[in-house]
Amino acid sequence: MNHAVGCRRWNVEDPVKGHAFPVTVMYPTTAPENHSAFGPYTLHVAMDAPVARGRFPLVVISHGSSSSPMVFRTLAQTLAANGCVVCLPQHPFDNALSNELQYTHDNLLMRPRHLSLAIDAISADPSLLPHVDATQVGVIGHSVGGYTALAAADARPHTGWLVEFCHRPENAEHPYWTALVRRNQLPSTPVEVQPDPRVKALVLLAPDVSLFMHEGALRPVRVPVMLRVAEHDLWTQETLDIINRGLGDPATLDAGVVQNAGHYAFVSPFPEALKGKVGEASIDPPGFDRTAFQAELASDILAFLDRNGLSAAALRPAPVSR
Repeated sequence: MNHAVGCRRWNVEDPVKGHAFPVTVMYPTTAPENHSAFGPYTLHVAMDAPVARGRFPLVVISHGSSSSPMVFRTLAQTLAANGCVVCLPQHPFDNALSNELQYTHDNLLMRPRHLSLAIDAISADPSLLPHVDATQVGVIGHSVGGYTALAAADARPHTGWLVEFCHRPENAEHPYWTALVRRNQLPSTPVEVQPDPRVKALVLLAPDVSLFMHEGALRPVRVPVMLRVAEHDLWTQETLDIINRGLGDPATLDAGVVQNAGHYAFVSPFPEALKGKVGEASIDPPGFDRTAFQAELASDILAFLDRNGLSAAALRPAPVSR
C-alpha cells in the first residue's frame, strides 16, 4: 500500500559532547501533503502529521562526509510511502554546512553514536513509538555513512591502513582527503565504538571500508548486508572483496555492481540551481539515468528489508494496554 509521507524535525542531544544535531523523520500518514522548504530543497510532505495506523520498520540513513541527509530525500520519501519510518540524522561537524571534524578520530567515534541517539529519540517519542519497532532497525549508509553503519553493527574499525595510505608520498595530493588525514594528525589506533544491538540489517552504498582492512574487522557483523558499489568509483572490486571476505557469514551478503554509475549515483538528483555549487556530486557518467536508478534502488532496498523481516507485514501488532 502506498501512503502519503509525513515529516517532522527535531534536535537530538548528544550528552557526551554537549551539543545537539537535527534529525528529520519521514513516515506513512493519511494526511494531505504540501510543498515544504528544506533549505534549497522542496519536498512534498505532510509536516507534523499523525502517523498512519499500523506498525512499521525503522530505517536510519547515514549520509557521507561533508554531505547532508537531504541528499537522500528521494529514497527516504519512497521508503516512507511504502511503509517505513525513516530517520535522517545530520552528523554534526561532518556535514555540508559544518565539516571541521571531517577525517578526525572524534568524528569516527561520534558518527555511530549519532545513529544510536537518533534511535533513542524515536523510542522516546510517544506519537511514533506505537507505530514502530525500534528494536529492529535497518541502517543505510553511503560512503563514510557506510563506515558508520558497519561500526554500529559491531565491525571493529582501526585507522592503521588509512593513516599509512595517506602518508605515502605518491598519495600526497590525491585523493583529496589524504591531505585532511595528515593535517588532522589522525592517529593509527582502534576506534572504540559502542555497537547498537538494535541494528538488524545494513544497506551499504559505495561504503568507505578503509578502516576495515585488517584481519577480523568485519567478522563480528552478523546481520544481513545489502551492498551496492558503483562501476566507476574508486576501489570498486576491492570493496566487494573486503566485505565478502570479511563478513562472519558471507551467505548473508547481497552484493552488486551498479553499471556505468559513479560514487554519487546513490544520492538524489540535485536541482538545477545547485548543480554548479555541488560540482562532482551532481555529475553522472554519460548515459546514466540517476532518476531511474533511484527508483530501482528503492525497490531493491524494500525487497531486501522485506526478506529480512523489516517490513510492515512482518511486524507484529503492538500490544494493547488494558
